[in-house]
Amino acid sequence: MLKVVFADDEPLMLEGLRFLLDWEDLDFEVCGEALDGEDALQLIHNTRPDLVITDVRMPVIDGLELIEKFSESDFQPKFIIFSGYADFEYAKKALKYGVSNYLTKPLDEKELTEALQAVAQQIQAERKVASRREAVSAFMQMETISRLLMRENTPEEELAAGAKVLNIRPDSRICCVLARDASPGSMQLRSQAGSMNAKEPFRNITAYPFTAGSHKHGYLLVSPQEGPVLDPKMIASWVHEVRTEYSGHVHFSASLEHRGAKFLNTAYHEALAAELRRPDLGNIDIGFFREQDKDQMASLSAGLRKALLQSVTEGEFDRLSAQLSDIFKIFSSNVASNAWIDAFLANIKAELLREIDARGGEAAIWANKWFPPRVTACCLPLLERQTEEELHEVAEWFAAADNRQEDQIVSAAMDYVRAHYQEKLKLQDIAKHLHVNSAYLGQRIKKHCGSSFNEFLHEYRIEEAKKLLRRTDMCISDVAGRVGYSDADFFAAKFKALNGVSPSVYKKG
Repeated sequence: MLKVVFADDEPLMLEGLRFLLDWEDLDFEVCGEALDGEDALQLIHNTRPDLVITDVRMPVIDGLELIEKFSESDFQPKFIIFSGYADFEYAKKALKYGVSNYLTKPLDEKELTEALQAVAQQIQAERKVASRREAVSAFMQMETISRLLMRENTPEEELAAGAKVLNIRPDSRICCVLARDASPGSMQLRSQAGSMNAKEPFRNITAYPFTAGSHKHGYLLVSPQEGPVLDPKMIASWVHEVRTEYSGHVHFSASLEHRGAKFLNTAYHEALAAELRRPDLGNIDIGFFREQDKDQMASLSAGLRKALLQSVTEGEFDRLSAQLSDIFKIFSSNVASNAWIDAFLANIKAELLREIDARGGEAAIWANKWFPPRVTACCLPLLERQTEEELHEVAEWFAAADNRQEDQIVSAAMDYVRAHYQEKLKLQDIAKHLHVNSAYLGQRIKKHCGSSFNEFLHEYRIEEAKKLLRRTDMCISDVAGRVGYSDADFFAAKFKALNGVSPSVYKKG
């Protein structure tokens, strides 16, 4: 339910507002009334309403000053203003601050209802955009850490930017620790590991959590040069303390200590290889990467692995099969151990799980098919055939997901337009907000709507202008400004092109 407050220096007007409509039926909660602008200012600060309905002329602080104060603050409620007809020129000044509507006294029940419905729709659209933005931001933070760890040959600019965010200097000590849950319920506690930073001897160790597949996540441990050494003894102590934060048993595996962000991917590979050696560890529930395993990490080129991932996510089946054949030729040349083969294939699938999750898929379903990885033993031809079947199956999913994602992207773009049509909008700005290519977004919009982005924007603005022309006494130039046009003549030309009549003729009915 949306919160609304009233402000008017006439008690009878406030009482009339209160009983004019069934506010609850319109999904509004009346949370306060004020008889002057100063009281209204305090009331708004205390209750933080979604909407303020105020008279233009009030003692102490008038309605225009009230709106101006909040137009410059962090908290910006919506405003509907009303006044006598004689105050219309004065009230128009408030329009530059983005008030949602202007109504004249005496208030008409129908007009007020329509104005409230329009405001509610605008608030919900803005909340939807804000919610999506927050979700994307949270995902991107986790995604940045995962990408830096799991991606080989990260561009220097991206690596430097990530290192700055994570406060990793060239001499910083880093270690990757993977955790596989014995039960799904324990995974929810991974974020609590940050509390470990306050305990000695871990005070100078920062633990950044990241996801690495179903029922598996990890921590990037970062220690300054002068901080604790991230050797097996320290990691074992850290894991011992972290384990108390979980509700179930968790298996851990850790990389060697490295220095600087350029070794992030190496550390992740080592932790993954250490995890896959678990059958050799007996009942030991934390595994460490072995020095003698290092030489095997150069067995496969980063370019081949990257190309294979691209072929899967783009649904290129023939190219996928050829690349997988090349990879297994390297496997069969006896330069890679079974543990490292498992590590390589598991890393491929872990990256695919992240892509599936990013595109709204059920990563857990695929993880249950793929993990734990099968033991390679000496039957590489069988493993190659099984792996090819798995990758072909998920490639088909990516091909279908691309079509679904198009609809989601267009829907998000339309929501953004509805929430920001009053502003100066460019396709490039919306594409940047949605993290997609502007040319791609333009093509998807045209395919979905049958018109270009600019045509859709003009049509939406003109429809909103028609509502203002019907419901208010605003002049044509003010209506043009309210719906995003700085040039009233251009607005009038667009309006006539889409409706067959000029705005002034439309307004007269």
